[in-house]
Amino acid sequence: MCDILWELSKKFIMEILSALTVLDVRSLLLGIAVFLVVLWFLRRPRNLPPGPWSWPILGNLPQLTWFGGELHENISKLTARYGNVMRINLPGVCMVVLHGNDTVKEAFSRQQLSERPPAYVTQVVAPGTGFFLPSDGKWTELRRLSMTVLRKLGVGKSAFEQNIVTEADILIEEFKRHGGQAFDPKHALGNAVSNIICTVVFGRRFQYTDPAFEQLLKVVDVLVSQSGAGDMFEISPVLNKLAMLPGVRTYVPSLRTYVANVNNFYGHINLLMKEHSKEKSADHHEDLIDVFLSERKIKEQQGVENAALQPENLKHIVGDLFAAGSETTATTLRWGMLYMMAHPQIQARVQKELDDVTGRNRLPRIADKSELPYTEAVLCEIQRVGTIVPLGVAHATTEDTAIAGYNIPKGTIIIPNIWHNHFDPLVWEEPEKFRPERFLDGDGKFRPREELMPFGSGRRSCLGEHLARMELFVFFTYLLHHFTIKKPDHVPAVSFKGTNGVVWGPLNFDICASVRE
Repeated sequence: MCDILWELSKKFIMEILSALTVLDVRSLLLGIAVFLVVLWFLRRPRNLPPGPWSWPILGNLPQLTWFGGELHENISKLTARYGNVMRINLPGVCMVVLHGNDTVKEAFSRQQLSERPPAYVTQVVAPGTGFFLPSDGKWTELRRLSMTVLRKLGVGKSAFEQNIVTEADILIEEFKRHGGQAFDPKHALGNAVSNIICTVVFGRRFQYTDPAFEQLLKVVDVLVSQSGAGDMFEISPVLNKLAMLPGVRTYVPSLRTYVANVNNFYGHINLLMKEHSKEKSADHHEDLIDVFLSERKIKEQQGVENAALQPENLKHIVGDLFAAGSETTATTLRWGMLYMMAHPQIQARVQKELDDVTGRNRLPRIADKSELPYTEAVLCEIQRVGTIVPLGVAHATTEDTAIAGYNIPKGTIIIPNIWHNHFDPLVWEEPEKFRPERFLDGDGKFRPREELMPFGSGRRSCLGEHLARMELFVFFTYLLHHFTIKKPDHVPAVSFKGTNGVVWGPLNFDICASVRE
């Protein structure tokens, strides 16, 4: 009996000690957690912009992604509670998202917001800097160089128009090849726009069947369409450190795919640049690569070390022009084909205006733009409803600053919600509707709207804006002058659903391009 009581007593005592041990461990962990929270709160900068409550480690990622909807739309909805300047926390990253035309323009006009945020993965895979990577102040020199090239080529002026017209003629023949039958215009539009970039970068265009050109378009398309998942690994120091651990890529398919795509993209850019330097044809014109290498040689002869003109930066400049310059314009044209197919009465009005100005015996030119106000209004409305970069291009602060009275620490990532600005019902009446009349005054003349900012705003706005505007006008007017874009009979309804990669583009769709008499 005593032995039984002893065993029971011993068991009871052990259970009490075990409970106390667990309690002590829990108390210790709780104390450490409270200490860290208090320390973080005390060190946290004061007067930050407001924002939603964040989850530990994950930040606001659950609220913004787990409940459906697009990221830019979900963030836009939060303005009703937090206002136009909002703090969003992602894993290891604090971002400030700007809403409203005035807020974005005022902020991005300032030098303190002119840097780009880190791109951790790309810097490991392909060191260097370009237009979309952090440059430690070198961006001004790179931008100056690129603007010099564009001016020499006559971009934005009639001198460069013939290059686009030549490509537009070839695009027309590509459309005609389908004989009015249903086809997806994505490939043909991508070919045409990319060849314009080839003219700028390599001083020549490629035949659509050229293997090197086909491979370039393929790697660009893959990078653009599959890069959405890589953004978080690029900007988050926490996720980046995890991504760099041995074996992580094996178990994270999206990261493995992204790294492979970046490798393939810059590998092919390097290959084309080597081919460019080997031999130039008799009809070769000075291009961006030529000017870059020439300026670098001049600096070397002068004994001047220029950090911006390093060889590793050239591949990023070339890559940025292809990944951004070609895909943005081609995607805008795809949205244009989709909306013309969905709104035949608007398409017919554009065609009538073109016929009234140019007749049926000649094609539109840039010089005709002032006499085509409705056509220009339609192009603007396409850029508004088809906002191809909904959250703009990220900026980063170079020093502690303030926006709208809120303190913004150095290194903060700043994002403009362009989609919100283009769909704000306080600015655009019935913003979901396609209404080109928004860009016409009472006399039917074209009326630009400063609230439309498809090319960004401020010191780091798109340097290829003039080129893109020329391309959009020539390609769009040529296509509608030659064809009527119709919905194929097998398509039940036109869908305006989009997909998010590097750009916001429509889902793949077919059209019928009927030749006009």
